Amino acid sequence: MRRAQRDPGISRARDDFGGIDVPATLAGTMAALGTAVLLGGLLAGAGSFGYQQGVVGEDLSLGGLVAGLVTLLVAFLVGGWVAGRMARYDGGRNGLMTALWFVVLAAIAGALGAWVDAEYDVFSDVQLPQWFTDDATTWQAVLTGAVAIAVMLVAGFLGGTRGARYHRKADRLILDGHDEAARAEQERLRAEHDQRVDPDRVGGTATADLDQSRRHVRSERG
Repeated sequence: MRRAQRDPGISRARDDFGGIDVPATLAGTMAALGTAVLLGGLLAGAGSFGYQQGVVGEDLSLGGLVAGLVTLLVAFLVGGWVAGRMARYDGGRNGLMTALWFVVLAAIAGALGAWVDAEYDVFSDVQLPQWFTDDATTWQAVLTGAVAIAVMLVAGFLGGTRGARYHRKADRLILDGHDEAARAEQERLRAEHDQRVDPDRVGGTATADLDQSRRHVRSERG
C-alpha cells in the first residue's frame, strides 16, 4: 500500500476517483438486501428468527436473535464486498455506507408504515429488521436493535475492505511491472555507457580467453 501511495499515477487516480462512490454503495446495499431476504426466509422457515428481542407481541428466543445477527453479518459482508469491489478505492468507507443506506431504508419503511398504513412497511413482509416501529420501543428492543446495527456496520466495513483488496493486488502488479521496466532501462543505459567509455570492454573477456588459449598452444609446441 505504501508503494502505491508513492507512485504518482496511482496516487493521482486515488485522488480523482477515491472517496464515497454512491452507485457502488447502493449496489452493495441491494446485494445485502437480497442476501438478507434469502437467508432470513430460509432461517425463518426453520424456526425462531428475528433481529430484536423485547418487541411488543413477539417472543424471540436467544437462538433466533443470534440467527438474525448472523444473517446481517453475512449479508453485509457480501454487500460491503460488492461496494468495495465496484468503488476500487476506500473500500472500508464504501462498505460502511451500504449499512447506513440500509438503516435509512428501514427508517423510511417504518415511517411509511406508521404515518400512512402498515402495508407500506415492506420490511415486515420479507423478514427484514423492524427497528423503527412503535412496537420496538422497549429498552430490550432498542438495545438488541443497536447491536444488530453495529454488526451491520462492522460487517459492511470488513466486506468493503476485502472487496477493495483485489484492486490493491492489481496496483502491486502494475508497480512490479514498472520496477522491472526501470531495471531493464537502467541495465541498457549502463551497457551503453560502458561501451562508450571502453568499446573493447564488451568483447574483452572473450579476447582474453582467446589469447590465453593461443599462449597455451605455443607453450605446448615449444
